[in-house]
Amino acid sequence: MFDLEKVFCRGSRGARLAAVATALCFIGIGTGALAQTKTSAPGAEPAEITGTVLALEEEGEELILDLGATRGATEGATVELWRPLKLKHPVTGQVISDRFRIGTLELGQVRPSMSIATASSTLSRTPEKGDLVILRRAVSAGKPATTPSTKPEGPGSTEEPDPPVGGTADAEAVAISTMFDKLNGADLVTRIKAYEDYVREKPNGRYARVLYEEAASLRRLLEADGKPGPKSPVKGQTTRTEPALVSFKPPTAAVEGTPLELAVELDDRATGAILHVRSKGKQTYTPLVMVSAGPGYWAATVPGDRLVPSEVEYFIEATMESGAAKAVVGLPGSPERIQIQDAPKVAKPEKRIASAMLLTDFADYNGLKGNDRVWQTEGTFGLRYGDTGVRALRTGFGVYRGVGGSLNDLDVLGLEGRPVGLTYGYLETEVGFHRLFSMSARMAIGLLDDGISGGGQLLVRIGNDRETNLVLGGELLGGVGTRGFTQLELNTFKRVPILVRTEVTNQPAGSRTYTPPGQAPTQSTNEGQVGARGIVQVGYRITPGLVVAARVSFQGRTINHAGPGFGGAVGYEW
Repeated sequence: MFDLEKVFCRGSRGARLAAVATALCFIGIGTGALAQTKTSAPGAEPAEITGTVLALEEEGEELILDLGATRGATEGATVELWRPLKLKHPVTGQVISDRFRIGTLELGQVRPSMSIATASSTLSRTPEKGDLVILRRAVSAGKPATTPSTKPEGPGSTEEPDPPVGGTADAEAVAISTMFDKLNGADLVTRIKAYEDYVREKPNGRYARVLYEEAASLRRLLEADGKPGPKSPVKGQTTRTEPALVSFKPPTAAVEGTPLELAVELDDRATGAILHVRSKGKQTYTPLVMVSAGPGYWAATVPGDRLVPSEVEYFIEATMESGAAKAVVGLPGSPERIQIQDAPKVAKPEKRIASAMLLTDFADYNGLKGNDRVWQTEGTFGLRYGDTGVRALRTGFGVYRGVGGSLNDLDVLGLEGRPVGLTYGYLETEVGFHRLFSMSARMAIGLLDDGISGGGQLLVRIGNDRETNLVLGGELLGGVGTRGFTQLELNTFKRVPILVRTEVTNQPAGSRTYTPPGQAPTQSTNEGQVGARGIVQVGYRITPGLVVAARVSFQGRTINHAGPGFGGAVGYEW
């Protein structure tokens, strides 16, 4: 097995190589841990590497652990999460310590001393600082975990590493370890090519990003030292470098969440291209390997989940045969930018609610004597639009039949009530000034027994007509009379709508006096007098659109001139 400290740390030359060597040493530590698992003998026993939850980030979705690469942690490894408990026995007084398993975590970003983990399954408890984490590894039961490598060093070595035992190292980790073995003692150009070839072959691999960043660092180091590229097959000539941009049309905008394809045309000196993308405000770029889209053309698609408002930044590098790269579109420090537009929201189509209602109401003002009573039936068809502006349009018809007169004529003189009748149609508009405030106006025209008459209503609604609301209004019907009313509609119980209404009115004979032609009156000829009504209506919602209701009322003009009432209604909306 290769010695990373010897290959990278001791082999670095100059101050500029030190930073890259340090980063590669970190990789070596992690892969060295992998190498240890590869030489485990059969009959290995599981060993526990115990760590602790240091902190919780992102509202507890990410856990910071003190398990790092130096202790054998690797990206993608699974660890167990345990809750330590220490309790005092209530009888013996002995302190009992134990731990209970909460679930499993998957390691994400692994650093030398710490790592970030997320839950890989549903946890039975909410994680807390101080919880234990256990990384299980296989160690040899009868010999050390590693054995000295007997392979020849250098990039020309063809001997394969020992196969993993017990399945503790995945195929990608083995491939990385094998590549490092073969690169032991290789020059920078060879390393760059090996790293970039691996990235092109497995652009979505777990180690692709780290390898590409290391290759980029080595390329910059190589250029800064002024090293020439590798010789071409023609003796005395060197491979041409510095590829040039032929054409590129930058996009000005993109849509949130929608994948975006970028393509660039380079001259024949380019052997590949890399697109680097990051969201605005982020510190690091994500490299995307561009694939050939024809002679000289290279293309890559930015995933939709990376296109988030308000903009993304990017630059493009062309790679050369030497392993070096040159920025051809933008620079890391001054990247190009794409404005990200919010994804269009699909607005729900405005739903217009149609409704139809039939209401009938009987009221007796004088103990069912038949001389002061009214029966009114009204049918309505309406369309509701929205909460503000024109909220609703309604039209309908009504039939009003009653008998009435003055209290003196009816109760003192004993005259019969005067018949009053009006058949009418109406048009009503409700305008919403706010979701919780609207006004409604109605115009009516109809036929009395002796001619045409008209009238109307004016209402003010406090609250929304689809919720609990209060209505204040007044009405004038020519030949019938006037009334003012207050109506409370309770929609607290969706299945049982309730209506409570009070009225003050001189209907049904309150609009004018009547003089019979040339005969002594047997009926009241005077206007009806003011009385009051109390109405309670209770409905039941059979289906979301169908409601049936029953109402009862009590009304009177004096304490001795009063009577009951009843009615019903049915309404449907769609």
